[in-house]
Amino acid sequence: MLRELRLENLVLARNVALEFAPGLNLITGETGAGKSLIVGAVELALGGRGEASLVRQGEEKALVEALLDVSKRPDVAERLARAGIGAPGGEVLVRREIGADGRSKAFVNGQTATIAMLRDLLSGLVEMHGQHEAQTLMAPELHRSLLDRAGGHDEALVAVRRESAAVREIDAKLQELADRAAQREGRIELLRFRLAEFDGVKPAPGEEEKLRQERERLRRAEEIGESLRGALDMIYEGEGAALDRVHAAGRRLRAHAQLDPLYEDLADRLDDVRTQINEIAADLRGGLDDVAPDPERLAEVEERLVALEKLRRRFENATLADIVSGADTMRRELGQLTEQSESAEALKAERNARAEAWRVACGALTEARRAAADKLSRTVSELLEGLAMPKARLEVELKPLDAEQLAGQPAGAEGLDQVEFLLQANPGEPARPLRKVASGGELSRVMLALDIALEGGLPRRTLLFDELDQGLGGEAAERLGQFLARVAARHQVVCITHIPQVAARAERHIFVSKKVKAGRTVAVVKVLEDDDERVEELARMIGGAIVTDTARRHAEALLKAQEPTA
Repeated sequence: MLRELRLENLVLARNVALEFAPGLNLITGETGAGKSLIVGAVELALGGRGEASLVRQGEEKALVEALLDVSKRPDVAERLARAGIGAPGGEVLVRREIGADGRSKAFVNGQTATIAMLRDLLSGLVEMHGQHEAQTLMAPELHRSLLDRAGGHDEALVAVRRESAAVREIDAKLQELADRAAQREGRIELLRFRLAEFDGVKPAPGEEEKLRQERERLRRAEEIGESLRGALDMIYEGEGAALDRVHAAGRRLRAHAQLDPLYEDLADRLDDVRTQINEIAADLRGGLDDVAPDPERLAEVEERLVALEKLRRRFENATLADIVSGADTMRRELGQLTEQSESAEALKAERNARAEAWRVACGALTEARRAAADKLSRTVSELLEGLAMPKARLEVELKPLDAEQLAGQPAGAEGLDQVEFLLQANPGEPARPLRKVASGGELSRVMLALDIALEGGLPRRTLLFDELDQGLGGEAAERLGQFLARVAARHQVVCITHIPQVAARAERHIFVSKKVKAGRTVAVVKVLEDDDERVEELARMIGGAIVTDTARRHAEALLKAQEPTA
């Protein structure tokens, strides 16, 4: 709701401060006095385009401040909060500054904002209705929800949304199953790949260390062979070998065995040594056979060690023992995964059943919407007749959503209908979408009729009308006043009017005039507080420049007619 408006150096407005009532605010004044300036100032506060031509001649800048009440618009308060802008007490102060060079600044509760931010933050709070402004109520994307509000078929809509939610929930479960299956297949593929790597090498615990030892022996085969040959010669085969010397020592000792049993024992022990030397010699001869140079075997060992090293790197440098143990674990996991099979058949059957229930619910909703469309069309058309559009007819067009609109939207929560309001302004002419109707006055009257027909189903907002009563008079003007008062019971209305029957209904009557001060023309904006002031203005609207007693009496009668009866 618009609570206050302050203007400085905006075209004719030198310094204007104005408060608005919650209900019906009507602006009157002579042609060219600056009435539309108030509507234009509000538009600027909402993010309208600012131009250097709006700055009063000779001034550095123009200023517009609008104090807005958002306490009953939680959606607007939420947008402000997301932008980091508080609204203490539910109030928002918007400030626009327009420089003489055309540059513009905007502030919301003291915080700098871009023009785009203004439009976004305050969207839907104030709705402009004039000759050229976009009509937010006329946006086709809103028509379906407006029809549903008018029809009151909540149960049918809830049924569609319930079945839609059920289908989407099952779709989510099916997708989860598909995702798990894909993950399982991916895991199976990875395990098979890793096991194929393992089986291609088939390592054994401790193999790597044995191969390294063997490689070292093969590399030093000649050196080791020479050492073994030398040892064999020294203990067994060479001249003066240890075996011969031990044998000779034993014979000498045994020759004196009859003299002392100790010598016999020593000789026996030397025989044992000789036996051990024979065994060692045999092992040395075997060792010589084992360490014979073998380039082919060395190449095999080297190749095997390289294969084991590669395998270890692929398994994050784990030990061969861990790799072998891990392979066993992977084989068990692979067996478990290949045995798993999550069937989605039951879910698919349930999904088909719920999808059919959704289609049935959509059919019932479509029928309810058709009935509501007929009723809304008749109601609005009757209301338009009272707004001097006797031949006009509102049509509510229902069409099924096409394949492109349904793409990616299975089981839509709003049903299968697209809805658009059409207006047949004149008999014999085709009904046209409201967004394509050229006349701002016609659009404004249609908006009034829709708002009344919807019985307050729209969010609370401020409606600004300019040129709404153009071409109206007599009974039509009286009807317009009634309609504005009816809408003002739910929304704040600010309306420029030239019709006394409408102006007489004002909760706040704002009078705009212009005067010459110090050789400069300025707009003077005044709230008419008492009945005498209002009578004079209504009499001027009735009789023109020359106000007669007859016009005053007529004006008094108009005001008296608005007084509540006891």
